[in-house]
Amino acid sequence: MAKSPITPPAASALGRFFKLAGTAARIGGGLLGQRLSLGRSAIDWQPVGDLLSDVLGEMKGPVLKLGQMASQWQGVLPEPVAQALSKLQNRVPALPFSALQGHLQQAYGDDLSRFFQSIEEQPFAAASLGQVHRAVALDGRALVLKVQYPGIAEICAADLRQLRRLLPLGRLFRAPAAQLEGVYQELVAVIDAELDYPAEMRRLQHYRAHFADWPGLRLPQPQEDLCRPGVLALSEEPGLPFAEVGQASAEVRERLALTLVRWLSAQAFELGLLHADPHPGNFAYTPAGELVVYDFGCVRALSPALLGAYVQTYQALQARDGELLEQAFQALGTRQPRSTTPYGLYRQLHGLLGPLLQPGVHWDFAATPLHEQVQRLLPDVLGALGSLQPAPATLLINRTLEGHYWNLSRLGVALPLADVLQGQLTGR
Repeated sequence: MAKSPITPPAASALGRFFKLAGTAARIGGGLLGQRLSLGRSAIDWQPVGDLLSDVLGEMKGPVLKLGQMASQWQGVLPEPVAQALSKLQNRVPALPFSALQGHLQQAYGDDLSRFFQSIEEQPFAAASLGQVHRAVALDGRALVLKVQYPGIAEICAADLRQLRRLLPLGRLFRAPAAQLEGVYQELVAVIDAELDYPAEMRRLQHYRAHFADWPGLRLPQPQEDLCRPGVLALSEEPGLPFAEVGQASAEVRERLALTLVRWLSAQAFELGLLHADPHPGNFAYTPAGELVVYDFGCVRALSPALLGAYVQTYQALQARDGELLEQAFQALGTRQPRSTTPYGLYRQLHGLLGPLLQPGVHWDFAATPLHEQVQRLLPDVLGALGSLQPAPATLLINRTLEGHYWNLSRLGVALPLADVLQGQLTGR
């Protein structure tokens, strides 16, 4: 859900640099002041998290996207900072319609009524590079318009240059230089893909063709005659908010959960792709239990090697085998070179996840507080930071898996996860 409208982000490269530099100075000064305070035994990171959340949300562009990606490093970033950044996944402030109207008039002409009966001024979704407005075409088609923020391409180019210069600062969080470079390259690829609306339209058409006969799944249809540079016009697929799916019947929620897991695995194993933006605003549902999926700007290609490494990890956890898990993490690139193998942490992961991944077992997402159990592992995770850190190629996939854990928790059903996945795994 979009927050209240804010001032459009500055497009000036210099202005954005000073905004970032000023924020860094405020954070540095605040931390120094805390350290100098008498009697202070620990740093209060909450003001840092709040400041970063506000500034990155207002600036949008790559810095916001980087904040969203960084929120996964729960063990590296202080918890209040990671929690604040995680809110940027689905609580991005929106721009007022007046800030987008000039761009729409440039795309369609001054008289928007030649193409649209109406365009709702209040956006119903906002993200790092654009926001979405409902509209009605002149011929009565119900639409949604995904509109890029004004000057966002220039903003992205400027931010990426500045982030390249600031990259070494990430070593303060013990991230190796090679990993930081990998994160930067991953960010560049994500930004390029999300700015390319024609490519997003082709991806959506590809998905629609592949899943045309799937029951219980609805994807929007691109309206090519109304697409313009920086504007993607799609059919409106009405649905109830996924964030409120807990109000649906148990039968509907179970149907949605099965569709979601099967759809995710079919993407990976049949298309070599993954819809990698799992926040609830990109999903809806119908009273009949159909899953509606929006926004195909962030779709991650899965190489056979990377997909194989994830399968290897899953099978190692299922088998509760520490040596197999070590090999799987090596294949994923999460193991740091010349570091001690954290077998103790492996044993705890096996005890936590192994029982839930057995054939015939239902993973009860309503009753199993997995995230609470994972939090109790944080001391061991922190102790293993020199051995385990997310590989750049896994950031979006990990974010997707984590996001869908929360979506399944929201659905609150008992799901035979291993049995649902078995068909795809045996067909590899």
